[in-house]
Amino acid sequence: MSACEPTRGPSLRVVCVNDVYLLEHFPRLRTLVLEAAERDPADLLLVSLAGDFISPSLLSSLDQGRGMIDCMNAVPITHTIFGNHEDDLPFEVLQERVREFRGTWLSTNLDFDPPLPATQILHLGGGQRRSIRVGLVGVVMHDRSIYRGQPFGGRLLLPANEVVLRTAQHLIEHEGCACVIPFTHQDIHSDRALLRAQSNPPFPVLIGGHEHSVFLEEIGMSWLVKAGSDAVHAAIVDLRWPAEAPPPGAPDLPTTHVRLDDTIRHPEDPALRARVDGHMKAVRALEQATLLTLDADQQLSSVGTRERQTSLGALLCSRLRDALGADVALFNGGGIRAGKTYQRRFTYGDLKAEMPFDNEIVVARLPASLLQETLRFSRSRGVSGGFLQTDDRVETEPSTHQILRVAGAPYDPSQLLRVALVRNMFFGMDNLEPLVRFGQQHPERIPPAGSGREAKVALLEAFARAFWSQLEPFESMDRNRDGAVDRDEIAQAIFRRTAEPASPITVDLLMKTLDTNRDERISPEEDRAAREFGALTRAPA
Repeated sequence: MSACEPTRGPSLRVVCVNDVYLLEHFPRLRTLVLEAAERDPADLLLVSLAGDFISPSLLSSLDQGRGMIDCMNAVPITHTIFGNHEDDLPFEVLQERVREFRGTWLSTNLDFDPPLPATQILHLGGGQRRSIRVGLVGVVMHDRSIYRGQPFGGRLLLPANEVVLRTAQHLIEHEGCACVIPFTHQDIHSDRALLRAQSNPPFPVLIGGHEHSVFLEEIGMSWLVKAGSDAVHAAIVDLRWPAEAPPPGAPDLPTTHVRLDDTIRHPEDPALRARVDGHMKAVRALEQATLLTLDADQQLSSVGTRERQTSLGALLCSRLRDALGADVALFNGGGIRAGKTYQRRFTYGDLKAEMPFDNEIVVARLPASLLQETLRFSRSRGVSGGFLQTDDRVETEPSTHQILRVAGAPYDPSQLLRVALVRNMFFGMDNLEPLVRFGQQHPERIPPAGSGREAKVALLEAFARAFWSQLEPFESMDRNRDGAVDRDEIAQAIFRRTAEPASPITVDLLMKTLDTNRDERISPEEDRAAREFGALTRAPA
């Protein structure tokens, strides 16, 4: 350092993304990260991903998150935390992904196995400059209503905000940290509550995930930062401390500067683009994968989904109902868009063309009377994108749209039903007034954002189980009589069913979906579970 150059205080830079379900923007994110490391560099650069990345996505449904972790390592993401959708994977698979991550995986309120660090202490400055210590914590939401079962294999999960406040106090009072930075994956209201409840010294910044929208807010002396989903944007947080330490007893806080950068502004890193393309081959091959075979006298049609019940609409709703364990499923006709009739087979490429939009499907307990009112409202407006398609266990009178039977029983307006539907319908999607009114009057009855599943991902798994039930009996598939069915035997069974060579991706999809034991073999028990599921929903003749 020259005599005329002013002394600089310790500094930290964090490049933040969250809720990344696609690999597409990682090559540009890597370039952004390299520039952030080189331009007016800080003492230390962190690159964080605040939860929800292994699931749910089409790629993760095929490779169980391997491609995502591989590309995170290549960026590199240096710090991550759990999101609620990491719990979508079987616990033993999640354990494998955790072991593959090369950065720091913070887990302050979840007692994970293998053990993960509850905190990390960063050392900034040093040499001829003063040094400080900064503590990091990372938490995932505690609200159990957002999880499908016992979260994370039944591991101990403590209230997020309480743990952050308690751990931060320990880091300040007993570990000599100047301040603490929390990474959180929870709803925006909980993050705001955490910042309002903090004690001195305040958090300079809270880096969060869960919402898919951008939030850059100042609350008191703290910043709340969420960069939005899929690394379309990255938030760059710069924290710089004064060159001179404050008087004894005074807080040692940085000046915090936050800006949002669009990854599209940065050129792609060629090596990471090649890595992404390699992982995405499986998804592209999936386009031709057969999800359903149709006999000569069968056909499916999506023609007229905005004005009448269609056979494809009924099938998709029925598969969603069964995949989510609901009594009833609804889907807006405007979200089923190809307007085609299918014979012989229905592929994943067909499913994508029919359902081009991403939609979160949730299951809500609703009175049957609301189902009746909503169905009649949606079908009384003529041709409309809000015309509701229903599953094959909803029977209505065609002219009045009166429900006659639902969920296998006569219509009872007082009955409470588990209804699978697009969550945004409660918030104005397609202007379904009865649902919007119910959501306003009973907000506590609406499943939290992020608690559902993306429709195509749920359907992909449902079609895989149902396709299995179209194959020959297990005993015929098990050609070598070893009590299990392997990949070769699956391929042979598909050929005998379709008279076409089995696509490797179809075999892979069946194996990934059915092989709950993860031993690369389908057992009689796994076969039985798939066939029971397939028996629930049949393609219409």
